[in-house]
Amino acid sequence: MSGTTRPPDFISLEAHRDREHPVERAARWMFVALLTAAAAAGLANVFGQRPGTATAAGPAATLSVRSPGALRGGLLFQARIEVDARAGLQKPTIWLDRGWFDNFTLNTVQPEPTKAASERGGVAFELDPLPAGRRLTLYLQFQVNPTTVGRRSQDVVLRDGGRPIARVDRAVTIFP
Repeated sequence: MSGTTRPPDFISLEAHRDREHPVERAARWMFVALLTAAAAAGLANVFGQRPGTATAAGPAATLSVRSPGALRGGLLFQARIEVDARAGLQKPTIWLDRGWFDNFTLNTVQPEPTKAASERGGVAFELDPLPAGRRLTLYLQFQVNPTTVGRRSQDVVLRDGGRPIARVDRAVTIFP
């Protein structure tokens, strides 16, 4: 046998090439199938980022929240909150549940609120007066902290000063 066709030292052709390994082969195929299933689930938006819209209407305004319902750690995403006023709102205030901030980083809020305060475990953004027939759009950009996993409430309440007008109850799931 020439030196180029000889197997490397400590390699036995009978043990490493010629022997049948049905369990090992099945395990490799199952691993490849799991990777393929995870990739297909990601393409089907199982692990997030496609936004959904939830809407609630009150007597004075309609509140819409557009944000993903499923996210992954480390992901950047945007939430859009729209208020359509049917009656004039003197102190439109948007209260966000603590689930918007626990293990999330708030990068920007546009337009800037006139006042922001910690309130009942969440954060309240007071905005400029909103005349009847006008729309207010609030954009919030977040990043999910990489170690965050689980499901949490992300409720949003629209108030005019202290008077509640509309409430959207929603939740988000964070995948690793």
